Amino acid sequence: MQTSRYIDFLFWWLGLCLLAALACLQQERLFTLSWINSALIGFCLLLFTNTLYLNPAYYAGGIYFPFTLLIAFIVASYRPVWLTQTGFKIFCAIVALIAVWALVQWLTGWGFLSGKSARSVALFSSTNTLATMLNLGLMPVLGFYLLGRGGRGVYGLTLLLFAGLLTTQSRGGYLGLLSGILFFITFVGQTSVVEQWRRYRAVAVGFLAVLVFFKFYAWLGLASWSMDPVFATLSHGDTSNRWEIYQVAWRGLAEQLWLGIGYYNFGYYFEAHKVPPFLDRRIIFVHNDYLEFALETGLLGLGLFLLLIAAVYGQLFKFRQQAMARQCLPLILSAAAITSMLAHALVDYPFYIPVLMAVFGAYLGIINQQLIDMGATHWQLPKISAQHFLGLRSGFIGNALAIGLVAWLSLPALALGAANYSSYRLLIGDAQHALFWSGVARTLQPLTASYYWKEGIIWRDQGVAQNRPELLDKGNAVFSQGFEVNPLEVNSLLEKIALHRQYGSMLKQPASHQDIMAWINYVKSRQPNSDEAQIEYVHCLDFVGEHAKAIEQAKILMGKRPQSKPVQKLFESVSHE
Repeated sequence: MQTSRYIDFLFWWLGLCLLAALACLQQERLFTLSWINSALIGFCLLLFTNTLYLNPAYYAGGIYFPFTLLIAFIVASYRPVWLTQTGFKIFCAIVALIAVWALVQWLTGWGFLSGKSARSVALFSSTNTLATMLNLGLMPVLGFYLLGRGGRGVYGLTLLLFAGLLTTQSRGGYLGLLSGILFFITFVGQTSVVEQWRRYRAVAVGFLAVLVFFKFYAWLGLASWSMDPVFATLSHGDTSNRWEIYQVAWRGLAEQLWLGIGYYNFGYYFEAHKVPPFLDRRIIFVHNDYLEFALETGLLGLGLFLLLIAAVYGQLFKFRQQAMARQCLPLILSAAAITSMLAHALVDYPFYIPVLMAVFGAYLGIINQQLIDMGATHWQLPKISAQHFLGLRSGFIGNALAIGLVAWLSLPALALGAANYSSYRLLIGDAQHALFWSGVARTLQPLTASYYWKEGIIWRDQGVAQNRPELLDKGNAVFSQGFEVNPLEVNSLLEKIALHRQYGSMLKQPASHQDIMAWINYVKSRQPNSDEAQIEYVHCLDFVGEHAKAIEQAKILMGKRPQSKPVQKLFESVSHE
């Protein structure tokens, strides 16, 4: 959802707590092991291991992502009846409200939580995320209607969700819908389509009417909407420069072919290998989840994910006739929903959005349980004995472990809260308490480099303001620690360079010119197109006595950024000297 980056982890953790609470309620059945959940567990364990042990850059989302997917799956496995009845109704109501929000946003042009845009985002950060969520609701509702269930209410909800999808103008969303429909028709077969042809005709007419309304409303000049990007893509191929991003990711596969460069690390990799037209933009997703899994988790990670997909669809078509004979609606509708998301993942990043992963995990759990009920291969795990262990009941031990897990998962959220409170205390002039809460954040998440960077800045500013060298030394030490915990994040190193360059005479051990140039060259290698890195590089050249080269680099930077005030100030500084 579209929340501030300062509270993302809080909402993420609260969502996990809700899922965990649902999983711990009265269970409708025992957990069984199958080919699907075995592949899922293997994939999630790989992501978890990559985050904690293989990844050179720690990111708490690497813990939350696999847990979100896995816990949602467990909820669907433990409580399939509740989820397919009450839970699905709640989900449809929420998605309908989101569609109404998107539609009102497009009709009126109001931004609400976001800025004004021709494409609706509702409460999400991007139109493509909204499109994926709408498809996850639209496909089951559409399938339900096309199987002869429901009346005018379901039909109206189908058209509402389709209208919401059109407000996003997302080509990936259209691809997801088309893929879901094609899968649905293939799965239910010709007989079902012929039997319900009137409903298919009604849906086609309804969709066409919605399209005509959108075109007419845009023709009146009341909103912006067009299918031109779709036609351009069909006739000319990629028109959004995604191919350039794919090429960068493809070239990076060879660096760590089997285990990858680290989960969620594409943003760092792209900073060092940017290509036009993205030199001035920060890109953190490949916009193709399959390629991103291959790059970040290696062929092993991609292989496990594809194994999961193969296990799902292999068993779906193995039990297809039985599912149609029994009219297993939860199975059929869930399969259509995940198909839309898997197709959208070819051109976007839905498997990096927590709420979408939770919904996908729930649908996957429903499919798994339905297949087990129809006789799919599975292994019943033994029921945990109620006998005492070390004087404690198994139920108490299980609850204690669940509470411990939730508490451990809360650490990133608590650390972020402490860091935000530190910023607030600093804003009102209370540097002492700002440093204390910054230290709390670092203690709770010692591998998060940004907390070191923020605290180092506080120590540096206090040392300069009070003319106290010992505070500057503390800032220098914190900057060094921040770079050590994450060598791919260069903000701490950049601040350390500036500290030694500007206040080296006040430090106990000022860096040599050779060290400063080695540091700034490393920064440039990681962020060759960063204005901050280029500006500091010119300052360093001037500082070590290479004035002519500093002026030359400043002129080059002026040519690239003639309107930039920092660049103009830099040029005047080195030229004057």
